[in-house]
Amino acid sequence: MDKKSTFIGILLIGLAVGLMFFNAKNAPQPAPAPVATPATSTAIAPAQPAAVPAKPAPVFSGEKKIFTLENGKIALRLSSFGGAIESVELKDFPQSQEDRNPVVFNDKSSVPALTLAGAPATLGAAPAPWNIVFSVESDVTDDAAKTRTVTLVGADSQKTVRRVYTVSLDDEGRGAADPYLVRHNIKLAPVAGADSVPATDLYLSTGMLPPTNGDTANLFLNASWFNGDSYDKIDTGHFKASGGFLGLGAHPAYASYVAPAEAGEPFQWVATTNQYFANILAFPQADVRPLISELAVFPEKLVPAEDADNKTDLSVVGFARVKLPALRSLNLETLYYVGPKEYTRFADLQSADLIEDADLVVQFTSLFGFISIDWLCKILVAVMNWIHELIPANAWSWGWVIVVMTLIVKGITWPLTMAQQRSAKKMQKFSKPMQDIRERYKDNPQKMQQEMMKLYRDNKINPLAGCFPVLIQIPIFFAMYCTFQTCAELRLQPFLWIPDLSMPDVIPGLEDWRIPFIGAQIHILPILMGATMFLNMKMTPMPNAQPGQKNMFYAMMAIFPIICYTMPSALTLYWTLQNIFTMFQTWLVRRARDDEKGGNAKSGNVEIIPPTKKKGRGKGRVTGINS
Repeated sequence: MDKKSTFIGILLIGLAVGLMFFNAKNAPQPAPAPVATPATSTAIAPAQPAAVPAKPAPVFSGEKKIFTLENGKIALRLSSFGGAIESVELKDFPQSQEDRNPVVFNDKSSVPALTLAGAPATLGAAPAPWNIVFSVESDVTDDAAKTRTVTLVGADSQKTVRRVYTVSLDDEGRGAADPYLVRHNIKLAPVAGADSVPATDLYLSTGMLPPTNGDTANLFLNASWFNGDSYDKIDTGHFKASGGFLGLGAHPAYASYVAPAEAGEPFQWVATTNQYFANILAFPQADVRPLISELAVFPEKLVPAEDADNKTDLSVVGFARVKLPALRSLNLETLYYVGPKEYTRFADLQSADLIEDADLVVQFTSLFGFISIDWLCKILVAVMNWIHELIPANAWSWGWVIVVMTLIVKGITWPLTMAQQRSAKKMQKFSKPMQDIRERYKDNPQKMQQEMMKLYRDNKINPLAGCFPVLIQIPIFFAMYCTFQTCAELRLQPFLWIPDLSMPDVIPGLEDWRIPFIGAQIHILPILMGATMFLNMKMTPMPNAQPGQKNMFYAMMAIFPIICYTMPSALTLYWTLQNIFTMFQTWLVRRARDDEKGGNAKSGNVEIIPPTKKKGRGKGRVTGINS
């Protein structure tokens, strides 16, 4: 039963991985919102299908000035054209192992982040940026509060606009003092001689993140929104023509998408994300949230690097629409997070009552595409960060975190695996009686099952003992997979020969080698994983395997490494270490058995002595061991 349960477990894992990829790549896209006519609404609505999205026309003239606001983690480049964030430099995150320049958020986007825009000139077009040139009104550093605040001021014929940006100077801060959190206020006032600012639609852009090489299917490149109850997202697949799966889900390339706010459930925040980074635009003022009527999402045309694995040419940018009535003045507060997708950092933002459920942007995938295991992923992330704090800082620290995590998981499952090993050895002794029962009742499956269960019951054998370790490992394996997929902490972290734990392993110097006829890079860890799975199975008894089952088991040993071949090396490292530790445990069980025999007892099968035919005493008995 032990081998059968192992096979079932491996099969379930393989099917789940396949279904995960299938569901992710073929998930149906949200239907486009109904097209509104200019006579009834000024909302942005999807235009007719178009391959090239509309871009906002340039409205500024003169020389653009850049004002820099920075701390130890980020550097905001504020533009005088519109007073928005042209780009954000993430200082602690290099572009790649080869390019140590920092990742730049919103780089090469056609729209600065937090752009202030008005209603589009034509239906389906992008919002039109306000034609306001800003200058620095004040730049104040508060040493006591450890903050720096820059105020930009500009005006047009109807209103004066002040934009206030504040960042924390505490590089290790969390919650309200998080260095990746930007406090942003928009202050509107009427120009001299006017009583109020006219009613208007204010569109506020989210900014853009580029695709990553590790997310070739663009599972995590999307715009999303949260209304306090549900979290939804729209990805780049909506803006590219698709033939669907056998025609199902086929759609043209749409030019835009509108997510309307539901009645009574206004947006609390909107965001754009990729595999490792996110920006979240939150609205902390409860009285302002009902004014946010929709999020309009547009594709951003990109030019991917020639050597990039991810060849997508699209990203996304969102515009939150705020319906402002005529007012004397307005102070619109926003919180703008731009940084890594670190679950513990998001948990601190929620604990400080700043951004509720911000951790949703981490986007842990689901088991079989619909069973959420977020709770287990969060536990794993918390434990990993705790281990990392205990390990002395070194270049391989996150690799050692994986090793320690594997030991912890093995320690938790150790008693169950010991019970599995003992049950397997016990069942091995009864392999001959089991085979005899199969031969005797091969034409009567029901009787065969009854006699087999009687054999188990009389000799206190639990045929399901081998299933429990496998059943526990399945959710843990998938929680590891979901966690490592978007774990910014593992990005570009080396270990042994592995240059990046978030990517498949590549031996330094062999990056350009390819497998003949396939063209794939050579990854060593999946091969080691398959080899240790094979050896582990060879060491585990197979007491009741049916003819032909061994070939099926070994076939799975070959298929599973192929399934995991392009997964993060942190995952294949974990599974390889699990196999090695399980082999060590099997060796301990065998050694303990040999010690109990003292090296003198003969090994072999149990012989079942047929019952003597006496009235009322028809019970079988187990005798000694035959060689």
